[in-house]
Amino acid sequence: MKTLSFYIGIFVFLLCASSVRAASEAEFRVLSKHYTLHADGSQELRVKKELTLYTHAAMNGLYGETFITYDPQYQELKIHESYTRQKDGTIVKTPDNAFVEVLPSSAKDAPAYNRLKEMVVVHTGLELGATIVLDYSIVSRAGYLPALDVCCPVRELSPIKEFTCTVEVPSGVELHAELLNSSVRPQKTDTGNGKVCWQWKLKNVEPRPYAYPSSYIKGMSTVQQVASGMMPVVVASTYPSYTDALKNLREQFALGDEAAVKAKAVELTKDAGNDRQKKRDAIGQYMMLMYSRLATVGVSLQEAGYRLRPASEVIRSGYGTQAELVNLDVALQRAAGLNAEVVVCRLQSDAMGLSGIVSVFAKSELMASKVPQQGLEEAALKDYMTVTDLQGNPVELTSSPSSSITSYTFKADDKRIRTLPNGYCVATAEGRNPAFGIFYSYATNTSVLANILLPQKYNRTVETTVELPAGMTWMKKTDKEVTNAFGKIAFKYAEADGKVKVTCTFVIDKLLVTPADYKEFYALMSELKDENNYTLVFISPDSMD
Repeated sequence: MKTLSFYIGIFVFLLCASSVRAASEAEFRVLSKHYTLHADGSQELRVKKELTLYTHAAMNGLYGETFITYDPQYQELKIHESYTRQKDGTIVKTPDNAFVEVLPSSAKDAPAYNRLKEMVVVHTGLELGATIVLDYSIVSRAGYLPALDVCCPVRELSPIKEFTCTVEVPSGVELHAELLNSSVRPQKTDTGNGKVCWQWKLKNVEPRPYAYPSSYIKGMSTVQQVASGMMPVVVASTYPSYTDALKNLREQFALGDEAAVKAKAVELTKDAGNDRQKKRDAIGQYMMLMYSRLATVGVSLQEAGYRLRPASEVIRSGYGTQAELVNLDVALQRAAGLNAEVVVCRLQSDAMGLSGIVSVFAKSELMASKVPQQGLEEAALKDYMTVTDLQGNPVELTSSPSSSITSYTFKADDKRIRTLPNGYCVATAEGRNPAFGIFYSYATNTSVLANILLPQKYNRTVETTVELPAGMTWMKKTDKEVTNAFGKIAFKYAEADGKVKVTCTFVIDKLLVTPADYKEFYALMSELKDENNYTLVFISPDSMD
């Protein structure tokens, strides 16, 4: 549970982050993550950080607390050290009442996951120039995780003087590992105690861009950050192959009580007869409610230990994680005699196990009517992911630019036509809302420091027809078109039969934006955003005398 001060601090922090900085808000003097697989199958993640605070925004907001999620049923949290070293060297140890254990927000309203804990470490003795020191371990019991499986992003919101990622496994255990988006090579050593250690050490790591533009969908956001080259990531796995990793996950996609699943499918499709499309529509309507925020639990696959409750239990409880709902979706369709499969998307790396999974969704034989289609975001970025079924077989996803034509009509007495002094009136054509969404997500600044991967290509046309107010004359506008390597933005204006028609077309057909070619992308987005392109002015004949 986050405190009010946390959210206020985040708000202040983001306000400060929106302007150009002369210096960083904070700096990690040391950030290390040590992953260990023990001979008995137990695992340990040890995290150490020394973080110096330079601004009130950092002190009171983002870095004032540390949040550690774990499952006490299978894991043990150990706090080795926690204190603040003030600017004059005074040590302020974290008091016992500053370790607050709460239910993670992702597990709220989900009794099956109420066992999860979130340790909130409230850092005390903070002041400008103080350094937070925290050293803790999460120890996982043998058998909880089937393999050591690491996906460790490197860059943080603040610079890191020294970043170390260490992966330690028993001698003789094969480890597949690499550091994506970096040329730094690991140092491989035999520790002499029956273990082999891989270690990556990076110096003076630049912070990731503030408010890095990416999808609101967490998985696709991860793909954009990694596939663009912006985010270095250490990946390591002791699975013999990704297919072997999927075998462990596949066992979790179970029916449970098969009769209960069949009964639910019969209940949902009772009015569909033998019509396969009607069956699909009925199941789609039910699953659309289940996929809603009311029934979807935010616990990730990793937080759940890559475990799923069976489909029958999800029916009984009325909620589930995203993967559990996908399992139910596919199970119901198959029980109704339809074809459906589970699709798994992960980051691209031969060393990646289950920790690299960014999305799981149901791919169906038929598209359900009046139900949002699954997999559209994944299809748009399919070339930047590994996409398979649960057996590891490649799955083809069909993608195309987000293409649409939308039409609007305003009448003379419409409230959207505004009357101004001196005989003028103004109407605003449509198209700005999607324009603002793209602009403010991906083109707010005039330059960028890192690559950006757009979430999809675009091909949209918005037509606005405005009926001229009685006795008014339209002040004509010149058509405008801007075309470059990223696409085209065009505005066309035409008058006929007492009506003015504005056609706004924007096409973006290139996904990767680099700092070098960002200016071209920005030029298109600026034209798309320019309010003047959407403004129509009318004037009475008397005012023109």
